[in-house]
Amino acid sequence: MKKPILLILIAILFTQQIKAQSFNVVADQTTIYETDPFEIRDSPAKVKNISTSAKNVLVSREIVSLFNAHDNYFCWGINCYGPVTNQSPDTITLAPQEENDSFKGYLNPNGVDGASKVTYCFINADNPSDRSCFTVEYFFGITSLEPKTYGNGTRSIPSVPASYDPYNQTIKVSVNGGKIDTMNMLGQSVELNFKYDGTGMVADASRLKTGYYFLFGENERGPWSARVIVTK
Repeated sequence: MKKPILLILIAILFTQQIKAQSFNVVADQTTIYETDPFEIRDSPAKVKNISTSAKNVLVSREIVSLFNAHDNYFCWGINCYGPVTNQSPDTITLAPQEENDSFKGYLNPNGVDGASKVTYCFINADNPSDRSCFTVEYFFGITSLEPKTYGNGTRSIPSVPASYDPYNQTIKVSVNGGKIDTMNMLGQSVELNFKYDGTGMVADASRLKTGYYFLFGENERGPWSARVIVTK
């Protein structure tokens, strides 16, 4: 009976060694908020070979969700790979306990507000099951404002219709009251005086420059947000 038990224990230990991960990954940011949808953002990461032998490391990416018009690409070592590449054809050899900080995962929103989510993995090229991964969420434009937790337990802010009238140079929001805060594309607060006109909240926008503006308010239904484009 002792021999079969010993063989089982050896098999268990061998299986655990196979599943053991050789890499420790530290990502600088796994959630990125950017108010400017024309700004390309990157997520750097460091990978360390924590094993006792050298490893040839490649990088793969899996797009969990990619918002309309968003492009994702990454760099590993001295090379960068375009939006159609899911796995780096090149590897970097890491000695035991060596760390590499050349990785960057980029998201180009191409001027479109929205959220995208991408998973990046550092993989042992000689044993693909030996890998360590992390996931990054990129938020651009109005969705980039970090959501707060409200009394009902949700972390989402519903959007409401808003429009700019170039003839009267006014902004109108389809709400019936409450304080409204305005922010430009740089995340700077903009002073606007909204008043209720019987159908919505209206403010003089003649002093505003051309660009995106983000509106935030709260009424009896809770917090809300809106986006409007001012054109001159």
